[in-house]
Amino acid sequence: MAGMFLFFVLFFIGLVQIVIAWKRLNGLSVTGYPDRRVPSLVIGVIIVAGSCVWYFSSPRHFAYPDVEGIETLILMVLGLVSALILQAVASALYLWRRVSYGDFDSNQALDPTRLSITVDDSKIPAFFWPATGDVPAGKSVLILHDYGGDMRGAAGLAGLLSARGHAVLAFDLDGHGENPRGIDDPLMEDLLEAAVKALKQESGHDTVSALGVGLGGTLAIGLAGRDPLIEQAIALDPPAIESTCYPVVNSLRELGPVELTKGFLKPLARSATGKRVSLARLLESMPPPQPHTDVRVTVFGTDSTWFNAPEDLDEYLRLLGLDGPLTLEGNHTSMAFQAAALEEVDRALKGSVGPTARQA
Repeated sequence: MAGMFLFFVLFFIGLVQIVIAWKRLNGLSVTGYPDRRVPSLVIGVIIVAGSCVWYFSSPRHFAYPDVEGIETLILMVLGLVSALILQAVASALYLWRRVSYGDFDSNQALDPTRLSITVDDSKIPAFFWPATGDVPAGKSVLILHDYGGDMRGAAGLAGLLSARGHAVLAFDLDGHGENPRGIDDPLMEDLLEAAVKALKQESGHDTVSALGVGLGGTLAIGLAGRDPLIEQAIALDPPAIESTCYPVVNSLRELGPVELTKGFLKPLARSATGKRVSLARLLESMPPPQPHTDVRVTVFGTDSTWFNAPEDLDEYLRLLGLDGPLTLEGNHTSMAFQAAALEEVDRALKGSVGPTARQA
């Protein structure tokens, strides 16, 4: 029985590696990242083949008279469960060691001014960074954080943009962080319009540029299509959305088992009724993508299959009437913290795109 159980554990571990590499479920494997897809397939095949050769090489393993029928089924199920647990533990440990959030963090940010944005009867806390650099032609930049994030996570990027001559405002989106409002309108129109006016007043500029990460990128694109004060929008890896508003995103490509479990049991955003709302549900509640032609929109994606496959993001931008995305190294989680992303955002704000980004 011990031999059969060990066989099933090894067999399923190898099979999981093959499936992870085949489907690019990068966050669940210690070898399934896009740059290691072939090794993951090879390792999986070796484990499956090796376990079969070892087990079926001796009749004592698979023809033992006391292990038949229901006992075999039970051992198979236990082997599958054990393999999945071992895989989850190994991938969680590996992601903990491997994941890097880039070249800077919020500790590098200059001290901002704390203020509040008033929407209806609610006061939403916000941070404002004045332009501190000597670089001419700085912009007023409204930073919209990702799903599950908050304004503090944008502090590093905001501080560095401030040092390059841009005035920056960051705040918590509805249903996130210290924002007392839950998500009622998936486009958050009243909140974003109030934030634009607050930034315009603080910076003294006549127009505002919207910079969003992930979900914030989707909101930035939508804001650029309806608010005349928005002169341009920059989106870092916004979720790909089909014409039916069905999201073409796959969290299994990036998140590990711990993050996936937490997100499934307790989604990171709050609705107006106090219930938790997932990113997929939030995207599905948005109106269909509408073409954007009057405002300059720059979209950056990742250069491999992570949350968004490059081809999915490209198709989403076609629905918006936009050019394909420019791609940067890194994954969805890390790209907003990379020095290369800062350089490209700065260039995009100033009306150009640098050599580190390329057309997908």
